[in-house]
Amino acid sequence: MEDNERQLTDRPRRRNIVFDGKVIWISELASMALFVAFVVPLLSASLIILKNEFTIHEQNYDIAVMKAERVNTLNALDVMREKERLGRILNVIAGHRITPEARYRLAELIHQNSTQYGYSPELLLAVIAVESEFDPRAMGRYQSGTLSGAIGIMQIKYETAAYMANTLGMGSISRQDLLDPEINMVLGAAYLMTLITQFKSFKHGILAYNLGPTKVRLALINKEPLPMRYYEKVLRRYYKIKEIESN
Repeated sequence: MEDNERQLTDRPRRRNIVFDGKVIWISELASMALFVAFVVPLLSASLIILKNEFTIHEQNYDIAVMKAERVNTLNALDVMREKERLGRILNVIAGHRITPEARYRLAELIHQNSTQYGYSPELLLAVIAVESEFDPRAMGRYQSGTLSGAIGIMQIKYETAAYMANTLGMGSISRQDLLDPEINMVLGAAYLMTLITQFKSFKHGILAYNLGPTKVRLALINKEPLPMRYYEKVLRRYYKIKEIESN
């Protein structure tokens, strides 16, 4: 018994304090102190790092948005400049034959079509100049003097225009509609691009617009020469129009 009591008394005593009726050992307080001294600062530092990374991510996103907006703004400015350029050309070659409102709208449509189909807008301007000299009420005639059925600034025939209007989902149109330069140009440009795509050639497509696709196709099949006068006339007008901006 005495030995047991001596062993118990020989053990190091663990000191404790009483807090709110509970016993807290000093060793536990030391662990808590270590936690506060080392772990809490590490957690705080981690939170700061996460916050900084989140802030950087937000800043990077804002920068990306700003860059995208700048690109969109520059593209919009380029489109505006191109439309203004086409408007100036139209003013020179069409003059009073079309109203300022129609001139502005035609510049928009020419830019839109050239962008969509991937050709120089001056090409379409050259075709219109050769076909009608931008007279929206022009009526085509054969050499005999009789009406050919070609109408408006792109001298498109009603049957062809009605087919293209149906293809483009524009619904039914009247012959009177083809006197509207905007409607006429949309349908004429679409038809011209359809021919260029079919023949896989600007030259043959332009010739087919004037001679008719059947005549051009038969000449190519039979290896017969095609009359080039119309195509050469369009080319001359094309180069003249290209020179307008340089003068």
